[in-house]
Parts: sequence; structure tokens; C-alpha cells
Amino acid sequence: MSIRLVGLHKSFGTKTVLDGVDLEVAEGDTVAVMGSSGVGKSVLLKHVVGLLRPDRGEIWVDGDNVNGLSGEGLRDLRRKVGYVFQFAALFDSLTIADNICLGLRRLPDWDDARIRERVEECLHLVDLEGYG
Repeated sequence: MSIRLVGLHKSFGTKTVLDGVDLEVAEGDTVAVMGSSGVGKSVLLKHVVGLLRPDRGEIWVDGDNVNGLSGEGLRDLRRKVGYVFQFAALFDSLTIADNICLGLRRLPDWDDARIRERVEECLHLVDLEGYG
């Protein structure tokens, strides 16, 4: 996967977080984004996967303009990018399956049988069958 950021700008209110960021990552390269708390690492990565839109600038992943993606295009992109959460995103006291269930239980018309089926599908997708 290749990534190219051109003149990326992002502000939240009066706080400028990204100020003209340029970055090029060639296919096959491995990159770690590191820095002190609050310098914009998470904001930068959220732009790469289309979770945030820049105030100005371009984001290209594998030749696709991320700013122009929606729906299926964004889902495809997010399947290709590894992202480690800044804070724990799972509850240690719950099983993997129970963590997955948390979001599904809020969906209307999803009964326990449908939720169990979807959890098993998710575990299968990441080769974690039997860890529910």
C-alpha cells in the first residue's frame, strides 16, 4: 500500500493540529507514527482511513483520493490499514465475543441468535474461532 499526504491541514476551533503535513510512504514500507501526547498522531491516522476530513490538503492511498471515497470505498480502505487505538478499546473483564456483542446489542431487531451468528462470523474473519 502506498500513502501520500499533500499539504494536510486540520484545526479544531482555534487549535491547529496538522499544519501543511506532507508525507510519502511507498508500497512495502513500514511506518510508525510517534510523538508526544497531543501532537496529532491520531488525527493524522484518522485522516488516512477517512474518519476525519481535512480542512485543506490531499490524502492518497494506493492512488485513490481518500477525500472522494464514501461507503464501500471507505470500508475497503479500512480493511487494508492497521490502526492501534491510543486507549484500550476493549473491556478486559469481558470475553472477545462479549466485547463484540456490546455494539450489536444496540441494533434494533437483532435478537440473541442473530448476534451470536454475527459474532462467530467476525471471529472467523480474524481466525479467532473458539475464543468467544
